[in-house]
Amino acid sequence: MVKRYDSLVRRIVLAAPILQLLVLPELSSGCARRFDLTPAELARVETADGTPIEGSRAEGDAAVKRPGPELARLRVYLDRRLRSYYPQEEVPVEFKVETRKLSERGAARPRVRRISRRVPGMVIAEDTQGQMRRLWVTFSKACERPACAYAFVETELGRYSMVMVPRLETYKEPRSYRRTRLRRNLMRQMWQRSLTEANQVLAVPRRAGKARTIDLQVRKDRRRPTWRDPETLRGVGY
Repeated sequence: MVKRYDSLVRRIVLAAPILQLLVLPELSSGCARRFDLTPAELARVETADGTPIEGSRAEGDAAVKRPGPELARLRVYLDRRLRSYYPQEEVPVEFKVETRKLSERGAARPRVRRISRRVPGMVIAEDTQGQMRRLWVTFSKACERPACAYAFVETELGRYSMVMVPRLETYKEPRSYRRTRLRRNLMRQMWQRSLTEANQVLAVPRRAGKARTIDLQVRKDRRRPTWRDPETLRGVGY
């Protein structure tokens, strides 16, 4: 029994370095925290300018261009859940004349699109709006153009807030909600703090003039260990 116990302990000791190599990377990747995407953080990511997209031009200041390689590899997330409801432009109706009455049948089928906080997005284009930088983000592999992407504009608060939700063919203008489908969570175009801001954003009004927005976030694995550099002074002698 003692020999078996010693052999089991010896196997565990020998397998410990291998387990550390397999387990520690998984733990480190799961410990990444989420931070708001700020212009300063974005400037640290980018080292190259984007390339213009042919046939695309912003409504305001500059032509739409593709992001640089570093920004294209970055994955962004929403800080709050988004729910968008697309009513149909025309509801198909079947009309029949039956015995002694008229029969009309039809069912509305609005399209519901949900984006949770865990869904990663990718920046596929960028331009400016009101002299502020605007990022076009897609959360689907099938979307590669700004026409089907979500727009986030830089604000005076140092964040990138949602400013536009894409439209879908054969559907009306979407109604978007922040977190849950409640009337108080219906998003609308509004100023966040002051009328002097460059752009309006999609936000939910709250009391005391506060506006709740949906902003972009990034996952960041921040490691800043402290290594001591010991130094012992021996004195100058007598």
